[in-house]
Amino acid sequence: MSTHAESERTTENLLRWIEQGGAQLSKFHVVSLGGGERGIRAREDIAPQEKLMRIPRRFALTVDDVRSSDIGRLLEAHARFDDERTYLFAFLLQERERGEASFWKPYVDSLPTSFPTLPYSFNERECSLLKGSFLKEMIDAQRETLKIRYAHLCEAVPGFSRFSQEDFVWAHHAVLSRTFAIKQNGEMAACLVPLADMINDGRPWDTHWGLSEDGTHFELRSLSPVPQGRELLTSYGNKSNFRLLLQYGFVHEQNEHNDVSLLFNLPAEDPFAAEKQQLLGFGNPLEMRTFKLMLKFDTEMLKDMFSFLRVVHAEGEEMALLKAAPDPRSRSRAILSTKNEQKLIPAFVAACEERLKAYETSVEEDEKLLEEGKLSTNERNCVVMRLGEKRIFQTYARSYADMARSGFLPTWLG
Repeated sequence: MSTHAESERTTENLLRWIEQGGAQLSKFHVVSLGGGERGIRAREDIAPQEKLMRIPRRFALTVDDVRSSDIGRLLEAHARFDDERTYLFAFLLQERERGEASFWKPYVDSLPTSFPTLPYSFNERECSLLKGSFLKEMIDAQRETLKIRYAHLCEAVPGFSRFSQEDFVWAHHAVLSRTFAIKQNGEMAACLVPLADMINDGRPWDTHWGLSEDGTHFELRSLSPVPQGRELLTSYGNKSNFRLLLQYGFVHEQNEHNDVSLLFNLPAEDPFAAEKQQLLGFGNPLEMRTFKLMLKFDTEMLKDMFSFLRVVHAEGEEMALLKAAPDPRSRSRAILSTKNEQKLIPAFVAACEERLKAYETSVEEDEKLLEEGKLSTNERNCVVMRLGEKRIFQTYARSYADMARSGFLPTWLG
């Protein structure tokens, strides 16, 4: 059977199973978008605030639901882990193994068999396009973390080794790329919802999802009019392309939520290193502090960063002021001295420029690559993501370098 035909068969089985279980589905159908991707498209015109899905709560699978299952009890008795979604990983593996005996078989069958657009699966060429971005280090860390978690579960949980590491990685990606966060008993809970997980993220989105007021159903509603034939979209949250690519395997060409990270540490051989380490709450002299630069200007983040840089560049006079203050960290949010203040923006600009040098291509070269249209989907996603990062570094570096040259300092800085 062809891949497309198999996908259609599993989708039909899923729809039949969930409707027989009491789900109410209206005005949409599931469509293939190519490359193994699926989406939900309006079958007819949709008005605002229409209920498109009403799925009984028993089809929404949470960590608490899994705890009472066979494998959930095993995990409770034998394993400790830092990510509660491990219960969901293990449950998918258990239900896939049960096959026809599993209530969840139509859902498990509908899940992708592989995740080629996720960076975890990238080949050497694709990974090379991420040089300069912290995403490359994140992929390496993710691969190592999954090895460790799998080994721990095999050692701690009787019988878990019957699942291969490849199986475990599949379940991990299936859960993380499809998890909803719903409010349950006043707290947010990770949740898997068959069929609803086929709705894609997009800008602008036109649907909203959540539990019904009485908590008995998972519901999907329209937010605005949707004409017949258009794909229905939702929001996976205000995530940067870095996070979207890592978790879901896609990016947005224009993403207003993009951000980048800047890392700072104490200069080597600083005579005040021990005192600064204490003031900054560092565990050791080599510790680094991370600050995020947002595409959308974030004054509070910048205040925190410049407060940190005041301490980093403090000398005798400034250190005396800080040590005499009842709260040194609050004191560093205001000007310590003109000399100290004159070091801040050049240090910030230099950090942005240093990050730009880590990439092998320029902003202009990336723009040309995208215009030529010769990239594969994964390659294009990598270039779009790194281009967004470079634009942020470049914008901040140029803007603050201009400030330094003109002698103008923003009023919020002090």
